Amino acid sequence: MKNMIYAIAAAFILVSLNNAFAEPIAKLAPLNSFGKQAFAAEGKTEEDARNDIPSREMIGLPAFPDSYFAGAGGDGDSIDTLMLMSKADPNEVIAWYQKKLGGGWQNMPELATKQLGEIAVFVKTDKKNISAMDSLKYQQIRISKVEKPEDTGFAAMMFDVSDIRCMINMTIKPFM
Repeated sequence: MKNMIYAIAAAFILVSLNNAFAEPIAKLAPLNSFGKQAFAAEGKTEEDARNDIPSREMIGLPAFPDSYFAGAGGDGDSIDTLMLMSKADPNEVIAWYQKKLGGGWQNMPELATKQLGEIAVFVKTDKKNISAMDSLKYQQIRISKVEKPEDTGFAAMMFDVSDIRCMINMTIKPFM
């Protein structure tokens, strides 16, 4: 019995250490002056914001190298969507994901929302020619081209987006 308690305690410590040192999915995007003020108003520091970035393990999808974390959405502790930004050319990002994702994923640019500047939509499905509604049943990675700061949406309110050329929006948990 005593050995079981020690084993449980050791396992708890290992799990705690693993979570404490889990690698974030990406580095925090540089905050602009409003972003710094917003965090300060909540009593948070940039370090607090960095500590809140989900880990690679939590997300389960690859992040383009040197991308920036710009936000996540979900219910409570569950993360459903994730937004990353990159200074890289969008075509470079698309090529990287085509190589990195592998089987089960396919690029379906016909599902791209042109009004949002999307130029690629990777969907985790073996089905061909799915509709936009059907795509909501699957994990997705949407790549958008950024030509002006407004193309980053709400990210421009909090982050310095002056050199951002690409947005990467991930649907981790499908909507349907």
